[in-house]
Amino acid sequence: MTDRFQTADFLKPRLVVAEAAARAAGLLLVAHYAALDRLAVEQKGVNDFVSNADKEAEAVILMALQNAFPNDAVLGEETGRTGAADAPVVWCVDPLDGTSNFLKGAHNWCVSIGLWAGGAPVLGVIFDPLRGEMFTAAAGLGARCNGVSIATSTVTALDRASFGFGYNRRIPLPDFARDTTLLLATGAGFRQLGAGALMLAYVAAGRVDAYYEQFMWAWDAMAGLALIAEAGGQFVPYPAGGAALEDGGLVLAANAGLLRPIQSILSAG
Repeated sequence: MTDRFQTADFLKPRLVVAEAAARAAGLLLVAHYAALDRLAVEQKGVNDFVSNADKEAEAVILMALQNAFPNDAVLGEETGRTGAADAPVVWCVDPLDGTSNFLKGAHNWCVSIGLWAGGAPVLGVIFDPLRGEMFTAAAGLGARCNGVSIATSTVTALDRASFGFGYNRRIPLPDFARDTTLLLATGAGFRQLGAGALMLAYVAAGRVDAYYEQFMWAWDAMAGLALIAEAGGQFVPYPAGGAALEDGGLVLAANAGLLRPIQSILSAG
């Protein structure tokens, strides 16, 4: 990674703006959450929805980022990519991860803003407005929740671990069933929130020991991976296999003692 993308001068102002943008988007979403019957909802695919709340929240975030850092590219779930295709700095934005939960009045949803720079996740902000939890991290600056330092768990025994799993229609059902069976056969527990970004934040905070999803979009994964790296965890390179950022990829993240054991179990399958 290019060193300049890890400097405080580069990261601190971006972290301040990203946190403020996430908070503003979260407040807007809470207002919509209190009046779900008024939302305009569209179905993008099988069990995949978007509402005017998602779109308005993304607009708030993009305006803040582009006003402050006009030379940075942005990859948003709802608006796609702006900026040069080969830009070395790309914001990855999911204004509302867990839209299905949100639309049903369930509580597991969040705002996710990640920064990919020089080939790796370097900054992450994940805001859960209902619980009032702001997860933040930047390379070399530590990981925090509401300003308090967080760290991944220290669990190394698989039969004492809890794994988060994610599933979407891009994952063949036989592959998901195989991998889930292999991991749960170790005695590990199972967690699923319906919001992958929030699950990654929980790995960073030590609430879950690992998270695995065969396919995640960059706007869902980037912030959480930055949080996990700064909280002492590890993850397989993303996007996997050198795929373009827009193509998404596999996510496997865990505390430092569990990543390799999990990889060996999955490769054995």
